[in-house]
Amino acid sequence: MPLSLILIALFALAFLLFNIVLCVRVWWMVELPLRRRILPALLLCAALAASISRAWGITAVAEAVAFPLNAATALLGMYELGRQRARRAASGGQPELPS
Repeated sequence: MPLSLILIALFALAFLLFNIVLCVRVWWMVELPLRRRILPALLLCAALAASISRAWGITAVAEAVAFPLNAATALLGMYELGRQRARRAASGGQPELPS
């Protein structure tokens, strides 16, 4: 297996792990409405379902939908975390510890 394929697979796994961590962190934001807490996880599940569709030979869906849904999950999760940090800073609350 060429080294470039291994590096691409490692990047994909790291990006998936990043998305999962973002989804879990957004899920635990109790001050958000339920629909806003669930949305990143639903987008990630849809992206994973589209990616798994390659196993059944449906590659058009995976090529068209999987990466944009993964990117939307990451962007939405980072947006919600940024808004939470801004709310905490504006209210004078404790700043979030760096991870």
